[in-house]
Parts: sequence; C-alpha cells; structure tokens
Amino acid sequence: MTPDQLIAFKQVCPTDLRHYMNVQRAWIEEDIYYLGCELNHRPTPSQIAERILTGKQSRRFRAYYSMRYPEKVSCPESLALLQ
Repeated sequence: MTPDQLIAFKQVCPTDLRHYMNVQRAWIEEDIYYLGCELNHRPTPSQIAERILTGKQSRRFRAYYSMRYPEKVSCPESLALLQ
C-alpha cells in the first residue's frame, strides 16, 4: 500500500477494543520475532522501541485489521474509495 492509503486507515475505529488489542499484541510479538531474526539475537528493549517508533507498524496494523476484520471496525466513508 502507498503511504497515502495507509494514512487513510488512521480514521478507522475498532468496535471490539479487546479483540483489537489481542490481535495487535500478537502482531507486535511477531514483529519482535522478525526483528530478532534480522539481528541474529534477542532484541533489546531500546531496539524494539526504535522499531515501533520509527516504523509504520501502527498504520500497517490498522490497514491489516480493517481488511482482515471489516465487521469489527467502523469505517468512515473516505475508506470506501479504497475498497
């Protein structure tokens, strides 16, 4: 997805916050695993924080969640153009 398309997903609101947080936690744990594979060692907390803060992980996750669980988000009309 283009950066502009990812920004559009910023407006998405999850309707089931507990489910959203559980899926997001799994997403982050998987990303930490992949970071460890890239570094060939267990990432330090500062490396994890840098990855989360400098990456586009939250935008990518919102886009993923919205497409994977469309029934669990309230979707503004501006996103209807992307579908």
